[in-house]
Amino acid sequence: MKKSFMSISMLIVSISMLALFVCSSVASAQTPSKFIYDKGANAETVYTLDETGKFLTPKLKYEFSKESDNKVVKLVSSWNNETQAWAPYYKLTRVENETNAVLEYAAWDCKTRDYTNNLEKVIYNKDFNNEPLSYVSYKWSREVGNWVVSQHLLLEEYLAMDTNRLN
Repeated sequence: MKKSFMSISMLIVSISMLALFVCSSVASAQTPSKFIYDKGANAETVYTLDETGKFLTPKLKYEFSKESDNKVVKLVSSWNNETQAWAPYYKLTRVENETNAVLEYAAWDCKTRDYTNNLEKVIYNKDFNNEPLSYVSYKWSREVGNWVVSQHLLLEEYLAMDTNRLN
């Protein structure tokens, strides 16, 4: 049980760190508000409650799809107040097999109308007991036309780095 918990917890930490990075500038510019969550089987919508407690404003919509036994896709849309419609925001894809877990991030590009901006990828290599061994992060290089390693850590280094940030 502990082994699968470590693998899942490492993925959750990565997703959380990525979401914090993406949303940090937006969160710091907004005033505190209450969030309301509408959860469905394959979707979740996040609203904010105004100061009066009477009106909801849509913020984010998450749509989940399981494309195969080992591939899960999460599409995130943000609410556009001008058009009063949902606009694509970013996409997270998780693929897991016996030897590694891969988490890919891509932001929506309005010009190409596809998820092709700020491409990033994280790979967790696992041992025979399904325990994570290393963490490798990549960024897509348009100049090279391929993935370029931005950080490579063994698990102990990754956990120490994360612990130091919390202190």
